[in-house]
Amino acid sequence: MKRLYIIYIIALLVGMNSCIEPPLNLPGQDIKVELEVAETELHMVWDNDVQLDHEWYYGWDIKDDSIWGGIEYPMPKSYEVYRYYKGDNPMGMHTNVDVFTIDSTRFRRHFQFGYYDMLLYSNVDSKDGSQVLVLNESGDSVIATTTGTRGMSRSILDASRADGNDTPIGMLNQPEVFFASYTENVYISPNLSDYEYDPVENVYIKHLEAELRPLVYIYLVQIVLVNNEDRRIKGVNGNTAISSMASSTNVKTGHTGNMPSLVYFNTRMKQDMTVEGKRCDVFGGKLTTFGLCDNEPYSRSGSEYKGSRSDLKNIVYFDLVWNNNQVKTYQADVTSQLQQNSHGGVITVWVDCGELCQPEGEQESGGSLFLPTLEDYNEVQWSIDI
Repeated sequence: MKRLYIIYIIALLVGMNSCIEPPLNLPGQDIKVELEVAETELHMVWDNDVQLDHEWYYGWDIKDDSIWGGIEYPMPKSYEVYRYYKGDNPMGMHTNVDVFTIDSTRFRRHFQFGYYDMLLYSNVDSKDGSQVLVLNESGDSVIATTTGTRGMSRSILDASRADGNDTPIGMLNQPEVFFASYTENVYISPNLSDYEYDPVENVYIKHLEAELRPLVYIYLVQIVLVNNEDRRIKGVNGNTAISSMASSTNVKTGHTGNMPSLVYFNTRMKQDMTVEGKRCDVFGGKLTTFGLCDNEPYSRSGSEYKGSRSDLKNIVYFDLVWNNNQVKTYQADVTSQLQQNSHGGVITVWVDCGELCQPEGEQESGGSLFLPTLEDYNEVQWSIDI
């Protein structure tokens, strides 16, 4: 499900200022090198697929795809390239930055000889201009955040607070998936011995590699309702949220921020499904998020949790619609599942409907997760296997 890019940086030395005799086994013409200038090309290609490891009972049909899009990481269509020049000192400060937008996987520009840091990130393909991902640039720093969304019940906000003085930012929209790579100390050398000669194009080529990795992760969340043969739970209204997710990420490092937030996402129900040999109702949806607070970025070595915010609990909140049309909010602790899948994957909650107490009386305005008041959600009794 996760995809990685490999970036090839190819330096082609060209020009008119001096002539360097090629090796004897190369074509018998001079290779002309212009001092202080090089041309660089970046070629990005797919490298690896990481398949989901867990059971996904909900599936993903045509209607799901039409509502939320596919469950695969999308192929970017354009990229932003930041080129920071450091001169001859690999430990030097960024003396200037050039920014380019490219709509292909090839990047050709002139470089001075010396050291560069390079940041690349993919743009969001927003069909209707409704992008919620926000990139904040301050000096050399680029931080990704997202816009806020609809209000949430005060008691849910209070319940989602960390054990301390942290205050959740509030309800945030799901960020769009994007990818980034930050490569330090790219050295553009005037020495031809640092390059590989290409006899076809009669150029010297320099190859470097870096991973362009996702900075927004895809979770597939499913809630399995067992013992609902009497249809006491007749449906869902789609309102779902998860607490203590990171509200930002550092685009250069991929390290997430430590400020917790709630992220809202939609779900839909599929009835009379077979799960582990039993008839169940399942509702689910796709969640995109920066991931867990203060967590390290995805790498080839694995996706185990490497964050330091062990005081935070990840709670899934969701509304169930009863057969008397009452709507009530329930919750499940999925902290351990998220830590085991800290860079995306399947999150499963099991609910025994036989353990739920049906709400009585006329429906109050605060019965739903995202309305101003909610007083009784803590009183729910249920059974969850995680």
